[in-house]
Amino acid sequence: MGSPTITAEPELPLAERLTQFVPRQGSFEYQNDQAGKTHNWHKHSLNETLFVLAGGMEVFWLQDGSVQRRDCPAGTKIALPAETVHGSTAGPDGCTYIIAPENGVTAMTTFLQSEEHPKE
Repeated sequence: MGSPTITAEPELPLAERLTQFVPRQGSFEYQNDQAGKTHNWHKHSLNETLFVLAGGMEVFWLQDGSVQRRDCPAGTKIALPAETVHGSTAGPDGCTYIIAPENGVTAMTTFLQSEEHPKE
């Protein structure tokens, strides 16, 4: 289990940005979250890359036993290694983003039960 790599990316036209995430075969997800929407603690079976198109989110993850948090505005790319325990909350303007699973294959997602959520 690793930790995400979070980078600010240069601005590109939307069509060009989307082309970066289209797999050779398969698909990616286009997600729109309203302000404050939280995707609670979970993990995926595959590597996933997220790209924030509009608005922003706070990403949180477990790293070496402690909770890490990072604000991710529009233009942020988030590379999540498989099995990284993480979650996110949309910012005050909501968040529109792409989720691109490794090789365009749908990842299995496992949500943690409340009693399994990391403590801060």
